[in-house]
Amino acid sequence: MSTTPVRPPRSRGARSRTRRRTTLATAAALALLAPLGAASSTAQTSPTPTDQNPSGPTQTVATETVTTQTGYSPSEGIPAGEVLAFDFGCAGDPVAEGSLEVTASTLYDVDAGFGLSAPAACRDRGAPDDVRRNFVLAGGEQFQVDLPDGEYHVTVISGDQIASNNTQLTVQGEDQGSLHPRGSGEFAEHSVYTTVEDGSLVLEVFSDGRINGVEVSQVAPPAGLHTDEVSIQPPSVTLSWEPTEGAVEYTLYRSDAGAGEYESVGTTEAVSLTDEAVELGYSYDYVVTQTSAAGVESGHSEAHTVAVVDLAVEAPAAPQDLRLDRANPRGTSISWTGDDAAWEYHVYRSLNADRGFERVAETTGTSYTAQGASEVNHYYTVLAVNAGGISEQPEPLLTPVTARGSNGNPFEECSVDGADATVLRNGDTWRAMNGGETVHQSYAMVDAMQAAVDSLSEGRTDQESVVVRGSGTMPADAAVDLPSHTSFSVCGTIHVAGNESNFSYEEHVGVVRIRHAEDVSVPFLSVTGNPNFGVYLRTSSDVHFGQMDLQLSGGHGMRIDSRDDDSVREARNITIDDVYVSGTESHGVETYGVDGLTVGTVTAVDTGYAGLLLNDTVNADIERVVGDGAAAGTGYATFRTANRNGQIDGEYPTNIRVGELIADGGGRGFFCVSESGGVEIEKLEIRDTGSNAMLIENCHNITLATDQGVVEGPGDIRISARSEFANTSDITFQNLLLRDTAINESPCGENIVTENLTLENSELNLCE
Repeated sequence: MSTTPVRPPRSRGARSRTRRRTTLATAAALALLAPLGAASSTAQTSPTPTDQNPSGPTQTVATETVTTQTGYSPSEGIPAGEVLAFDFGCAGDPVAEGSLEVTASTLYDVDAGFGLSAPAACRDRGAPDDVRRNFVLAGGEQFQVDLPDGEYHVTVISGDQIASNNTQLTVQGEDQGSLHPRGSGEFAEHSVYTTVEDGSLVLEVFSDGRINGVEVSQVAPPAGLHTDEVSIQPPSVTLSWEPTEGAVEYTLYRSDAGAGEYESVGTTEAVSLTDEAVELGYSYDYVVTQTSAAGVESGHSEAHTVAVVDLAVEAPAAPQDLRLDRANPRGTSISWTGDDAAWEYHVYRSLNADRGFERVAETTGTSYTAQGASEVNHYYTVLAVNAGGISEQPEPLLTPVTARGSNGNPFEECSVDGADATVLRNGDTWRAMNGGETVHQSYAMVDAMQAAVDSLSEGRTDQESVVVRGSGTMPADAAVDLPSHTSFSVCGTIHVAGNESNFSYEEHVGVVRIRHAEDVSVPFLSVTGNPNFGVYLRTSSDVHFGQMDLQLSGGHGMRIDSRDDDSVREARNITIDDVYVSGTESHGVETYGVDGLTVGTVTAVDTGYAGLLLNDTVNADIERVVGDGAAAGTGYATFRTANRNGQIDGEYPTNIRVGELIADGGGRGFFCVSESGGVEIEKLEIRDTGSNAMLIENCHNITLATDQGVVEGPGDIRISARSEFANTSDITFQNLLLRDTAINESPCGENIVTENLTLENSELNLCE
């Protein structure tokens, strides 16, 4: 079932939310909420804060302690479904109908139940309406409203008819950021859900501190959500809930059980709804919200789980022996052993073995083929389904990249045919052979591999090859050293065991190690376990890596550098066809001091730090970078450039080209820092990052999404700079869809360009 997830509003905490519509209290409540009068005051002179634009009517304000008798009662709160509205301005200004007046001298008073923490200044621009024409300037001050404890929806209106506005807001101590839009003649309407737990709602404004109006309403989520009926044929679920005072309609939301991504089932004025878009055998979580007459939707109710199953039928067993049958550019085929009790099988696919599976097919058979070439590694899993439910999930199957394979699984092309030397496993013994002669035999896999390499012709000027056939284990403190003119392939998997220490850059130990060499290739390499480096290369040239599969439980994936001398870039002409790297403690793939880098696809899953990190590297052509959970909880990114990366003779010509960047979850999506630049990314998709979606700091000449791109929050796009480096410059964002995010520029960069952007619940906070 393919759906577009929609999150319902949360019921606790101050959270931004798009405002549905602005509707003040109904006529019956207007009389209740309208101000009835004010008591006497004690006056004293008040300082006037600096105004961005001092033109327009101005009043000198005196302190006034107000004891206002109104229909609003702090102890009784706000009638269900109605709005308590405040209109801020100068004394004597028109007050919006149905609003309580807050002048610049209306100080908080316990009897009145609301007011400012200190006297302020005010302005009246005369337009556009009674709420927006005037405001108070209360920068650094609080506005307090006494209310019974509960959940509230708050909208703050801020703007100026004749001046730009930079007002920052906190609600109940939670930072809401700068209110936008903020241009001259524009008015922000910022809405949040928040909780009152101590009898008071407190808003605080900073910077310009303009407040035109505040609206508060209490909309409690419905209670008592329960199942009325579950139908098996055809599948459907009917749910009901208790009526909520003040509600004019209800919205029911559904999520796959435990997923937490809700979509709307429908809206109704009744207290019951039937969901017919469910599937037999599956379980779902439901929540319901209510919308008041003022157009405010509540937070969600307590979740209720429903299983669409026949309790008289036993769920099928999990599919067994999930296997790869074929993988080539024409398609990827998998099969499994089924259960006779299954009605059908649902096939799921993900980049990550632990999360993010998406259903791609339903079948009554026990095989599935994904047509066409695969640009990235995928995990597949299969669930068996019948009326009794769904099976347990079997262990996922990892399938290879096939876009470059000519026939079959790329690793199936790994063959000992034509090899100059071979390493073969016979039981617990490893034998290295060259020219039909045994050159080494022992229980140590690494010793046999090194012996085979050492058996190649001494002083050779043309490449000779070693092929390892079989899987085995090697210790973390050992490495296979590859000299010049060597090809080394592993038709199996090397497991690295015995490394209990943390990763260290100082320990130059890798499963494969290439130092001060040229004309080296590693067509096939599969590594598991906890190496210090899966691959370590230093100051070498004309090196080709083919299919790299690094499913690690620590360490660092691939490190390519020339750090014998940081003044030169002597790692040259490095090629990587495809690398899948997961589970590292450090980076997935990292370069430092490279001139000439060609990469097909880097797929980084749950890497501890960056998926692909380029340091001090120039002339790079990268087809695709894919990150799933890369750099989670850190400041790194799926793709990061740093330490003068892309800088050539002090300039930043475009020389780092990326065809496609995909980042799902994890840390940042793209991070450029420390005098780097010269980057062009053709396509990008960045979603759900735990930090910034993108951070560009002290970087130059970067063009993002020359073809197309999507950036989805909550992470923002940040343009920044540190004082020790030259300011960020020449950054272009184009052809981007921004959803639930923002581009924030601080401090101001130089020549920041935006072209053809589409905003969905997103903001551009750029310097003018």
